[in-house]
Amino acid sequence: MRPIHLLLLLICVIPFSASAQEDKGLLGKLENFEINHSVGVQIWSTYTMGQDIFNEVTGKYEAVDNRFNTQLRRSRISLKGKAYERIKFNFTAAVDAMGRDLLSGTEGPANNGPSPFIRIWNFFVQWQLIRESEDLYLTAGYFVPQIGRESITAGLRTGSMEKSWSQNYMRRHIVGTGPGRAMGINLGGILSSEEVNFHVGYDAGIFSPVFQSLNGNSTGINSTPMVSGRVALYFGDKESDSYTLGHKVNYLGKRKGLTLGVAATTQGETDLFTSNSAFGIDLLFNYGNLNLDGEWTWLQREGEFGNTSPFSVSSQTGYARIGYNLNLRNGYIIEPVVMWVAFLGETDEASQAYAASAGSLFGEEETIELGANLYFNPDLKLSLFYTLRNGDLGAADEGAQINNYYSQGGVGAIRRGNWVGLGLVAIF
Repeated sequence: MRPIHLLLLLICVIPFSASAQEDKGLLGKLENFEINHSVGVQIWSTYTMGQDIFNEVTGKYEAVDNRFNTQLRRSRISLKGKAYERIKFNFTAAVDAMGRDLLSGTEGPANNGPSPFIRIWNFFVQWQLIRESEDLYLTAGYFVPQIGRESITAGLRTGSMEKSWSQNYMRRHIVGTGPGRAMGINLGGILSSEEVNFHVGYDAGIFSPVFQSLNGNSTGINSTPMVSGRVALYFGDKESDSYTLGHKVNYLGKRKGLTLGVAATTQGETDLFTSNSAFGIDLLFNYGNLNLDGEWTWLQREGEFGNTSPFSVSSQTGYARIGYNLNLRNGYIIEPVVMWVAFLGETDEASQAYAASAGSLFGEEETIELGANLYFNPDLKLSLFYTLRNGDLGAADEGAQINNYYSQGGVGAIRRGNWVGLGLVAIF
């Protein structure tokens, strides 16, 4: 039996073994069906400077006008319910990028209009396998694999105005899409030792990303599932009292703890590559008013160039972010924040050709974002930030769409500009 098949068997068998001696009330519905709802919005007004678009006729980049743009950057509509004592569901829908000007410097999809569409963001069922214990949960459905600090942090809960785009590189590498979701099954939990205030979180999952074959509906003739795993050590306070797939950064002074995480994914042969893997480390440190978080992920993909020459290409991506809460007399909090983001891909001609044939991103880019958040309460904040961008084509020709700095869906080849933005996050 192949190791990946053994893992799949364990994920299917363990839940039933763990519940074998539970009482017979497991499948009995609750008399009062529990359901909670929430709506979160993120609205931006930005001003972009120095954006360029590539003119294929002249073979040169040309400047576009600096521009003001207002957009609904993100919105999340969530329903969370519990019809059984230890089984609950999470359904989250998203409406993003309404009003976005494609030639603004911000990243993301095309303008979601004039008749905006709603997309499913999360849809999963979670089973607490051991009564009154956080040791073991089974999650099945459509959700993000547990790798990368920023990828598993909610978009409305980050310290910077925009999420670190290192998550986009990592997500597109492991599941093929920017949202980073895939159908899968995950076992996870939190093991605790209250005597020494030390905790261990773990996740092991198996997913079915479909990548590019048959218009994004299959891995192709060759098929292998993707396996992911993460272990997080919590020194001091945990990030949450109960096991969860979602995380945040700023606890507004209520957490004193350090999280150190290590995670990896691996996938075998598909029509796009012969193997695909990622390995990452991440941290979150909250102590008093200080908030420090970051991650670094190594990405590797192997393939065959022209179906004859085996090759391996690699890249790295990550970020570091630091913020500090300044308490005001009226109970509000100002948090100055600085974030640095980098993507380091292949830069020589031969390696870039290999990367392109395997669908990998390459070249380099760097982002610095600095500004401040004003918290009225944990669910309501204003943000004012300035974002600086830079990129390197390596050996690629001008006009090559090799990474996020040089490419915009719906436009083509660009050089992304700097921008200043005022943002509102409100969660109801």
